[in-house]
Amino acid sequence: MQAIEDSLKSLLATLPARPLEKPILDGLVERTLSQTQANANPESWKNRWEYVLRKEVFDLAATEGKALKDPTTNYYEQLNDMLDIILTFTEHDACDQAFPFTVLQDLLETQTISSCSHIFSWIEAHASRLTEGMVPQKGKALVLLRTLNDLLRRLSNTGATTMFCGRILTFLSRVFPLGERSGVNLRGEYGPVWDGPVAKEKDEDTVSGAEKQEEGNKMDVDEVKVEDAVDAAAEKKRKEKEEFYYTFWSLQLPLSRPPLFAEPQTFTEFKDAVAKVLPIIKEATAKDRALMGSKSNHASSSGPLKRKREPGATESSAKSEYYFAKYLTSPELLDLEISDTHFRRQFLFQLLILLHHLLTFTKTAKATWSSPRNRSLQIDFTLEAADAQWVQETITRATEELRQTAPNGRAFAETVQTILEREKNWVRWKNELCTPFDREPWSEEIDVNGEKRKVGLEEATEGVRKKMRMDPEPWPHHYGSAPLTEIWEMGYRDLYDLQHPFQPGDVKDFVRKIKQEDARIDMRKKMLTKQAERIAQARTKAAALKEGAPAPGLSLPAVATPTPASTVLPSSASASSQDGLKAPGTPTPLHPSLPAKPGTTPVPGESAAASPARISTPNPPPAAPATPTPAPPPTPATEPAPIVLPPDEQLMKYEENKHRWAWLALRMARDLYLQHFGKIGTGDVLALAQEIDKERERAAAEAAAQASASPAAPAGAGDLPPAVSLDGGKSTVTKPEGTEPQAAVNGDGAHAQKDAEGDVKMEER
Repeated sequence: MQAIEDSLKSLLATLPARPLEKPILDGLVERTLSQTQANANPESWKNRWEYVLRKEVFDLAATEGKALKDPTTNYYEQLNDMLDIILTFTEHDACDQAFPFTVLQDLLETQTISSCSHIFSWIEAHASRLTEGMVPQKGKALVLLRTLNDLLRRLSNTGATTMFCGRILTFLSRVFPLGERSGVNLRGEYGPVWDGPVAKEKDEDTVSGAEKQEEGNKMDVDEVKVEDAVDAAAEKKRKEKEEFYYTFWSLQLPLSRPPLFAEPQTFTEFKDAVAKVLPIIKEATAKDRALMGSKSNHASSSGPLKRKREPGATESSAKSEYYFAKYLTSPELLDLEISDTHFRRQFLFQLLILLHHLLTFTKTAKATWSSPRNRSLQIDFTLEAADAQWVQETITRATEELRQTAPNGRAFAETVQTILEREKNWVRWKNELCTPFDREPWSEEIDVNGEKRKVGLEEATEGVRKKMRMDPEPWPHHYGSAPLTEIWEMGYRDLYDLQHPFQPGDVKDFVRKIKQEDARIDMRKKMLTKQAERIAQARTKAAALKEGAPAPGLSLPAVATPTPASTVLPSSASASSQDGLKAPGTPTPLHPSLPAKPGTTPVPGESAAASPARISTPNPPPAAPATPTPAPPPTPATEPAPIVLPPDEQLMKYEENKHRWAWLALRMARDLYLQHFGKIGTGDVLALAQEIDKERERAAAEAAAQASASPAAPAGAGDLPPAVSLDGGKSTVTKPEGTEPQAAVNGDGAHAQKDAEGDVKMEER
């Protein structure tokens, strides 16, 4: 033991200057332990170190009174160094893990409140090291909780120690989990019951017997004089004041014990008391605001520069220094207390807490949390709909009074509202029996080399974050959005352009655009069909080559034999010529879909499209008569499988344009040619154009007939064509009867066909 004490004193003598760095202190402790561990008993080694360290720290704590009298004392620095050494020895497994907490518990019980505040500052600074590996409700966690709860009991809830209490509670909420059941009032117990003001009759019983005798010996004349001197108005005012006193302090009973609302008359009496108290508080608030207004006006008139700074200083001091007083219940003090801002705020805050608590007992609210497991929290009370409405109105009135209470009434009311909103969540959690609400961190299962593996948020979103760092694709709309771009391209620039609306044109213009889209669709389908045929043929050839047989479109090279010029080639040669494989020295055959050249002999009964290619030479020699052979039986022709075109975006775009032009044409013709809509079926624009042309022809014929029948035709009228109609200020010459009215349309379609063919050729390139 002596060796351990000497090692500790040697360690204390070699301590470096403050503050102590953890790596340096660790090295010193390791060297001290290595020196004493060789000759020590392993069973009692920890107990000896704990005894020596405890003795050293309490020898230092015994000098607290003498040290605090010295203004140059370094008592708290030495105490912090000893606590650092104890914690370091514990981390090196020289002491039990709960040893620092038992030392702190005994130390906090022997020190003054100011010294306890300094020790708790050390606990806050070393919280991470103290609570490392701490399990709630086990081991050192119980010692720490018991130590801080004992310290809270020593502190007062009012005065200068309020900040210290808040620090302790904040530390506990940070160290222990939020769902720690040791800090939860699971049974719903309330604090001590409010006794209320002492009755007047009890006060009279305390009067001494001598005073009673003196009152009894008074003469009747004196009684008459006293009765005559009492003013009736003053007596009434005194009774009202006395009645308000009992009414006000009687509210503290339901505020402190809400289960009393299970009694039948409690809620009715509570409503009556609140209805009497709130007007008095409102009157005091208004008087206070009026008094502050008159003071500010007087200050501005007497001394503007000096007086303007005083209200600001008062408000700042009111923000930083709030004194929580324990109010007295003397009848003579009630008027002064109600005139106090803090007193009124205290009462209104209490009232709001109780009113929000009552809202949890409506029928709908009780159905959400009432269960057989939390019977201790339930009372035989249900708030009816009318009473719930009264509670809501009273909450509104009390909150408005808090806002009107100066100074900083709005900020105080918002703070109270935030506290009550958060308190609702804790009340719901307690009503649900403190169910755990800890959630695991976000994770996602991904497939890595065929195995499912959970990854975190950072790894799961790595690809998305890389994509977000890339440059975005160019915006497809030049002017922000598709409608705005379309309007701009139509020629609109500002609101004044709406005075001259855009004229889309005649139906024939839309017919021409529809025919252009039809031509583009046909050309696109032809191109896709050719591509599909080529792909099918290539797949057939590849399949035939894979099986080892010649493909249907290929043939072996034949032996060159003299053949008459007009002899029809066999089918294999025909197929080879169609695929581009021909014998050397033979001219190029025609396409199977074209008719035979002049001078060739077609096979009887065979069409030009299905007949094989023929080779023709000028002036062919006469052929030798062939011996008739029986014709083979005809083989049934197999129909080729229909080619299904894959979905194509360009085709869909052409179809969409076609429907758009048709819709615009019908919309434009709705006002002028609505009478023809019943004749065109389901919106056939071509049929609509034909009906419009027929109507124009009839109108032109009638105009010509009227002009020929009129005897006094104006000069030069006969020079005009017989069928002329004016459409929108534009002259159109109508074709005479017997001609096709769609000639112009077909002409436009031919131009559209040429334009589409050019577009498709550019696409193929």
